[in-house]
Amino acid sequence: MRITKVDKILDFKQLQKIQLVNLFTFLAVLSSFFFTLIFFNEKYFLSIVTFSFSALLALTWLWINRKYYNLTRIWLYFFSYLYLLWLALILGRGGGIQLIFLIVLFSGVLLFEIKEKKYLFLNVFLCCLCLLILEIFDYHFFEIDLLESTVNYSYYCSLLLSIFAATCIALLYAIQYGEQLNRKKEALNDAKELEKIIHYFSNSLYGKNTVDEILWDITKNCVGHLGFVDCVIYILDERSQVLKQKAAYGNKNIRAHEIYNPIDIPVGKGIVGYVAKEGKPLLVEDTTKDTRYIIDDNSRLSEIAVPIIIKDKLIGVIDSEHPDKKFYTKKHLNALKVISVLCANKIAGTLAEEEREKALRIKLFADQLKEIDTLRTKLFANISHELRTPLTLMKGTIEDQMEQSPAEGWKLMESQTNKLLRLINQLLDLTKLESGKFQLKLESKCIYNYIRAQVGIYTSFATKGSIEIISHIPEGKLYVEFDEDAMDNILSNLMSNAIKYSSKGDKIEFIVNYKDNVLEIQVKDQGIGINEESLPKIFDRFYQASNTVGIGTGLGLTLAKELVELYGGQIYAESTIDKGSTFFVKLPFKRIAEDELKPAVVYVSEKKQKRHNSNETKNDVKDKYILVVEDNLALGEMIVNKLKQSYKVAHVLDGKLGVEEAKKNLPDLIISDVMMEGLNGIELCSQLKSYDLTSHIPIILLTAKTDTETKILGLNTGADDYLLKPFNTKELKARIENLLQQRKLLKSQYKKIIDLSPSDITITNNEEIFVKKVITIIEQNLDNNNFGATELCKSLGMSRMQLHRKITSLTEYSTSSFIRYIRLQRAKDFLKIGETVSQTAYKVGFNSLSYFTTAFKKQFGSLPSDFN
Repeated sequence: MRITKVDKILDFKQLQKIQLVNLFTFLAVLSSFFFTLIFFNEKYFLSIVTFSFSALLALTWLWINRKYYNLTRIWLYFFSYLYLLWLALILGRGGGIQLIFLIVLFSGVLLFEIKEKKYLFLNVFLCCLCLLILEIFDYHFFEIDLLESTVNYSYYCSLLLSIFAATCIALLYAIQYGEQLNRKKEALNDAKELEKIIHYFSNSLYGKNTVDEILWDITKNCVGHLGFVDCVIYILDERSQVLKQKAAYGNKNIRAHEIYNPIDIPVGKGIVGYVAKEGKPLLVEDTTKDTRYIIDDNSRLSEIAVPIIIKDKLIGVIDSEHPDKKFYTKKHLNALKVISVLCANKIAGTLAEEEREKALRIKLFADQLKEIDTLRTKLFANISHELRTPLTLMKGTIEDQMEQSPAEGWKLMESQTNKLLRLINQLLDLTKLESGKFQLKLESKCIYNYIRAQVGIYTSFATKGSIEIISHIPEGKLYVEFDEDAMDNILSNLMSNAIKYSSKGDKIEFIVNYKDNVLEIQVKDQGIGINEESLPKIFDRFYQASNTVGIGTGLGLTLAKELVELYGGQIYAESTIDKGSTFFVKLPFKRIAEDELKPAVVYVSEKKQKRHNSNETKNDVKDKYILVVEDNLALGEMIVNKLKQSYKVAHVLDGKLGVEEAKKNLPDLIISDVMMEGLNGIELCSQLKSYDLTSHIPIILLTAKTDTETKILGLNTGADDYLLKPFNTKELKARIENLLQQRKLLKSQYKKIIDLSPSDITITNNEEIFVKKVITIIEQNLDNNNFGATELCKSLGMSRMQLHRKITSLTEYSTSSFIRYIRLQRAKDFLKIGETVSQTAYKVGFNSLSYFTTAFKKQFGSLPSDFN
């Protein structure tokens, strides 16, 4: 048996069991040889079978060698009982009982522990089975004549054999138990020593915050604490695969943190290089017998080296040499292993901290860049807001002047204003694209029809400059999903550039092809061209080729490129000076079958051509009060001037004043700018919509911000409409008229609510909550004939004027009329369930029966008695 190999992986008890099995197998084989000799003289066949059993039992050693431990026991039990059964059938009843006793002694007592019940049960089962078989055959299966002395001789030999085996086993246990105690004592002492080393080196490494500090501290303490003559730490250079001396203590350490004549050792060379290559510690008792030894400063006779490993990756080696042979022991090796682990953990922690700080610096830098980008985006938005406000004033003035005298000069100003607005929009679109906020609004449409329409627009424009546009657009229809605004930006930039850089008489070709789910657009011109040096840079922001300086802004192609890439496509150009340029756009578009098209949802702002109420006069409209909240004085005054002919208009310069004015006088509609100092338009809208007194007032927000998020935020806070600067005055008036008309239509809805009892009302908005609250208070005081407008104002915490304007705006009733209306509405309900007229009148707060009858008939057109 190769016990040494088994000892490396088995504990003490497992090793004992293997040794017992070996001993028992040896005795069984020896016994079989003994009986083979006895049977040889009687019958040759019996001797051969008995010898075969000795061979089968000897196979137990093979199973142990292969580490099949469970198979070993079962094999030994089975063939031992079979062998003894065979002998008992030959030797007779006396021999059989004795032999069964022996197998119980050996296998039952020595070869299993009490905890291993399955082997105990197997042993008992096999023993009983053998006895049963022997009884069946009456202990005589083979006829053989043996002398009684021979049988007794075999019995006494077996007994002596068992006593010898028991003695050997006892001695084996005693020796091994003593060895186990010694090993435990040595292990305990080693553990205490290692614990001291761990404690010492852990304390010494505390506060060491760099890798160099850790390495120099380790070398110093290895010499001082372990009694080494010197200690060197090598660090691996991964690129060159060379171990470099980074810290040393002893003869090599001539000054603090300085190594005398440091050497480099390639991985795989010398003892240190071997340890680095294999990743395993090495103890060399005599370096004169080891060819791997490399002399450094002085020749030494013993050496020890341990790898430093972090996460299965070697980073260095701790090495020590000594002038005496066999100086280093396993204790030194174990201690150095522990120190290596401590060193690796400390280095790993230090490196992790360095990485964390590096990541934090990167994050801070990224946050700073993000903040700068956010500030830049905000700056563009603010600048655009400031530009859009004067543009709105200019457009409004131009519109007025063009209505009075449509001269060419005003048309020129209008076109230039619109051009400036387009440039601002391009700048904002680029900002949104860079910040990732720009989203394509895809719709399924025929792209060929759309391109034809766009080319048609530029064809008429090019004709004025005597430039011919030749288009090659396939016939038929191609339905794909695309964003019209984005596509318009791409096409308009390419076409306007082609026209801009072409001369009179030039031709521009516009070619469209669709193949393999890719739409390719080519725009060829015969213009001035782009030089080779500038061609790669033309899509950079604000870049202009040397031969085009002053012609454009350098924004258009940048925006086109960003939009094309947003589609997942590509754009590039080819050009020759004085011969023209060709721009290529490739967009991945998947064809959509006509029957798969989704119907487009069209939102129409319905203009009221006729007034719904023929009794409404100009004076009725004039009574409508509109509040303008705009921090730009000129823009605010312009809006007031545009609206004052049709409405009562007031103007305040900030959001806080706007909220105060709205609460005080309850305007019929509010127009507010979004971007204002202090309280902005979004906050103003949120406050007014959350306050019962003002929640019903329609609010239009004016903004220069075109992003969807701002619109959604405003609408979520309750804004009724949104208008982008610069806006058209006619559009503003149309939106005001629509909202006021919608407010009037809502009154009929509240009329239905008033006719219900509060418990039957399904609340959908703040106005209905307010109406329900008012009705509930009135119904709680129905039988109180002294409850009137003054008491209702106190219950709601409003002034009489505020409540009057609020109720009038919602119901067209005055406060007193509304209270009387509710009283009579509930009187009708009482009459329907059988109440008398007089009882009903007093229940709803009327002291005079005649007044109740008159008021009831006026409201419902019939007498109370008719309902009864």
